[in-house]
Amino acid sequence: MISPLRACNPIVPGTDTTTGCVLSCTDRVALSRKRAPPIAATRLSRVNPKAAAFATTLPALRAQPASTPLAHAQHPRSAGRAIFFTERDYRGDSLVVGDTAAIENLELICDSRSRPFNDRFRSVRIDGPVRVAVFEHSQFRGASTWINRTTPDLGAYSLGQQNKITWDRAISSLQVEPAPSGPLFSDWKARDAERAIRAAYRDVLNRDPDPEGARFYLGRLLDAGWSENQLRDAIRRSGEFRSRDFEAIVRRIYREVFSRDPDASGLAAYTRALSRGQTEAELRAELRRSREGDALSVTAAISRAYRDVLKRDPDPIGLENYRRLVRDKAWDEPHIREDLRSSEEYRRLPRP
Repeated sequence: MISPLRACNPIVPGTDTTTGCVLSCTDRVALSRKRAPPIAATRLSRVNPKAAAFATTLPALRAQPASTPLAHAQHPRSAGRAIFFTERDYRGDSLVVGDTAAIENLELICDSRSRPFNDRFRSVRIDGPVRVAVFEHSQFRGASTWINRTTPDLGAYSLGQQNKITWDRAISSLQVEPAPSGPLFSDWKARDAERAIRAAYRDVLNRDPDPEGARFYLGRLLDAGWSENQLRDAIRRSGEFRSRDFEAIVRRIYREVFSRDPDASGLAAYTRALSRGQTEAELRAELRRSREGDALSVTAAISRAYRDVLKRDPDPIGLENYRRLVRDKAWDEPHIREDLRSSEEYRRLPRP
C-alpha cells in the first residue's frame, strides 16, 4: 500500500446538520433525543445479522477538517463504505464510515449512549469497492493491518507476529479508501503466496523470511486476501524496516556500482527514497541507468571483452573507440568481441 497510506482529514466528533456546529459526545446524545439518532453511530443491538447490513440507512459524513464547521451534511457519492460493529457477527452499536474518510482518534467518536468507540470494534462489514486500514493507536500510529472483506470476528487476527492481542479490542484510528482496480480479495494458492512472501522479504528487507514471519504473512494472504502490494506495505511499516540504517545501505550500493562514496545530495535523496519504500535492487538498477553508471557499465563490458579475447586490458585509444561505437552505433558486448576476433592482433596470438 502502501507506497505509504495517504493522510486523510479526520471525521469530526459530531455534526448538527441543522446548525452545522461541531458537537461533543454528550451534546450529540442530547441532540439525538430531541430529533434523530446520531449520523455517525446508529444503535443496532439485537437485530438479525442479515438485516444488520442494511439497518443503518444514514450514510457516514465525508471527512472534514475539525476546524471547519460543516454548512450542511455532505454524503458520499460513492456507495462504498465500511460499517464497524461493537459485537461479533455485525451486532451491537455501529459506526458507518464512507470511502476516502479517516478517523484519527476513535476516543472522540461516541455511540448513542455517549461511549467512545475506541478499542470496541469486533466486526466489520464492507459495502462496495473499499478497503480499510486500522491502527493500534490514534493518529494512525502503532501496529496496523488491512481489511479487504467483510469480517465477522476481528478477534481472529493478531496485531503482529509475536503479539497475542487481537484486533477486536485494539482499533484506535482507521482509514477507509477506494479499493484499487482488480479483485478486492486476492485468492492465493499456498505455493504462490509463499513465493510472494520470499520475494517481498528479499526486496524490502534484503533477507529471506524467518519461519514466524512467513507463517504470519501467509495467513494474511490466504485468510485475509491481502494483495502483494499490501504485503509489501505491511513489511515496510515493520519495526525492522524502519530501524534500518538507510545511509549505510546507500553508501554500500554506491561503492558496489560506482566504486566511490555518494555525494551529499545523492546520499540524502536516496536515503529518503529507501525510507519511503524503494528497494535495494531498485536503487542499484537506478544507479546503473544513470549517466555515470552507464559509462562504467560500458567500460566494464569493453574491458571484459579485451581480457577474454586479446588477454589484456584495453589501451586508451581502443577504449575510446569502442565507447563511441556503443554510444553512436548501439554496439553491445557481442559486437565488440566479434570485432576484436577479426583484428590482426587476435590472429597473431599463439594458439594452444
